Amino acid sequence: MSLVKYIARLQRMDYLIAMKATGPPDDFACKLRLSRSTLFETLQEMKNMGVDIRYSNTRESYYYADERRIIIRVEKICDKR
Repeated sequence: MSLVKYIARLQRMDYLIAMKATGPPDDFACKLRLSRSTLFETLQEMKNMGVDIRYSNTRESYYYADERRIIIRVEKICDKR
C-alpha cells in the first residue's frame, strides 16, 4: 500500500471515530472498504501510536476516550540555498 493511501485511510478513520459514526466493526470496515481483520490491525496501529480508541456497545461506534488524535501533516520545505 502506498503511503498516500495509508494516510488517507487514517484520516478517514479519524474522522469517523471523532464523529462517533463508525458503526459496529463490520459496518466500519465496509465504510473503509477494508476486511474486518485489516480494520482491527489498523485500529491496533493507531492505539500503538498512543491514541485511546474505545468501542461503545450502546452507541455501536468507536470513539476517542480522550483528546488525543492522529494528525498527519505534509509540508513543503523550501530549499534556500
